[in-house]
Amino acid sequence: MFLSGAPLSSVTVTLPGGQSLTLPLEECTLSEKLARCAVRKDSGDDPDGTSGMLIVAEARPSSRPGVTLSGGPGIGRVTRKGLPVPPGEWAINPGPRRMIESEVGGLLPEGQGLEIVLSAPEGEERAKTTWNPRLGIEGGISILGTTGIVEPKSTAAYLASIDLYISSAQAFDSPRPGTVFLVPGYVGEKCLAERFGAPRELIVRMGDHVGHALKECASRGAGPVHLFGHVGKWAKVAAGLFNTHCDFGDARLETLAACAGAEGASKEQVRELLSLPLAEEAVPLLRRWGLSTVFSLVAGRAPRRSSLLMGGAVPLGVAVLSLDGEVLGSFPETGKEARPWTDLPSSA
Repeated sequence: MFLSGAPLSSVTVTLPGGQSLTLPLEECTLSEKLARCAVRKDSGDDPDGTSGMLIVAEARPSSRPGVTLSGGPGIGRVTRKGLPVPPGEWAINPGPRRMIESEVGGLLPEGQGLEIVLSAPEGEERAKTTWNPRLGIEGGISILGTTGIVEPKSTAAYLASIDLYISSAQAFDSPRPGTVFLVPGYVGEKCLAERFGAPRELIVRMGDHVGHALKECASRGAGPVHLFGHVGKWAKVAAGLFNTHCDFGDARLETLAACAGAEGASKEQVRELLSLPLAEEAVPLLRRWGLSTVFSLVAGRAPRRSSLLMGGAVPLGVAVLSLDGEVLGSFPETGKEARPWTDLPSSA
């Protein structure tokens, strides 16, 4: 628009995959020194906290040949290592940066310069609902993407986000460098953050993808790694199930029953455990029977299985939790009440 000197109602861009996409423009203004327009992000059915917000671009002449890209209000800045963009830079990832530079650069006459400034009027507030604060991105949203199209959440996208969070946690300035906390979900995260006061920057939600997260930690040389989660999750891992989704198997009660038998449970007690629908229901029973040591036995088997998966490369600690976040058992045994990122010992 700035180069042609004519206002536009839409723009067509070429995506990295070769497809063309036409986008309607909003809030267009044009003068001799500045062109400004906005695109409203459409995330479709994807649960995206930035859906519906305006992304604004301003173009103005620059004495520097080529395309210069920067951020403005509502675009975050990177403050920590471990992300695709170095600290101090605007949180505009390499993929969208290449797209913008390619599209605009192809229109520029040789030797001419153009500065592009991206902004997001709601960016600073919306960013509070994203992972940006935990990743060390301050002041606004990130401009992300690889294909130019928001796709429904996929396993590949989820695994890529786990990798990113592990990298960010590993780069965080911690009293024990390299420390990472892996949690399946809310139970472990809440326990770590509220009971132990662990920095949220070190906590990585991995969902059901325990094996992937552990392998990623091993490949990056992270450690010690502490796993905090519900007894049902670690019962599955203790049985060698590293994707804990029900589609991949369920050995929760079988594992708890076997461990209870090893700790002296009677046949009747083992049968009662096997009849339960949920691992959480085993917690009061095992306590009533004086078999609370079962939880530490499960906690000990989970890292042994995990160490085999990773080739013993990473020091591991495990905390087995109830649904209300109580530590039922741990491996190693010590440090239940300690600050785990500094004091809890780990063992491969």
